[in-house]
Amino acid sequence: MPAKDESTDSLKARLEDACKDLWWSSESDYPVEVVWQPQVETKDESLDQIDQWVASFHAEDAIEKVDLDDFFERATTVKSWHTKEDKDQISRLRQLKDLLTSELSHLQVYRCGEVEVAVYVLGYSDSGRSDGTILSGVQTILVET
Repeated sequence: MPAKDESTDSLKARLEDACKDLWWSSESDYPVEVVWQPQVETKDESLDQIDQWVASFHAEDAIEKVDLDDFFERATTVKSWHTKEDKDQISRLRQLKDLLTSELSHLQVYRCGEVEVAVYVLGYSDSGRSDGTILSGVQTILVET
């Protein structure tokens, strides 16, 4: 059995820690959860593999790719009416964005469906794994009526 890759395990643990008790606010609040999927494909195929992975869960839904900064902007902009709890969540979402952008390559945001929109922020971590890259990131649900 191959030895565990400590840097990959560390990234997964940091993502899990960043998502613990973290909520994405829209018309309803949903948790932000870690996506962690071992892959064996090379980085050259990563975008196609991510597209295929998302489509495998949302074959019947419209899938839209959106800009990472645009996606996070609304959720990470402090408003005058935000409470201290809101501001804490906003700060944590900013930290999560920083972690994702610093650790993952080919980072992309996918919006799937309408009204109850599944959102994935996915990329690849290849922290020295001998068996390929890891498709990783986060997922949540947005409610937009």
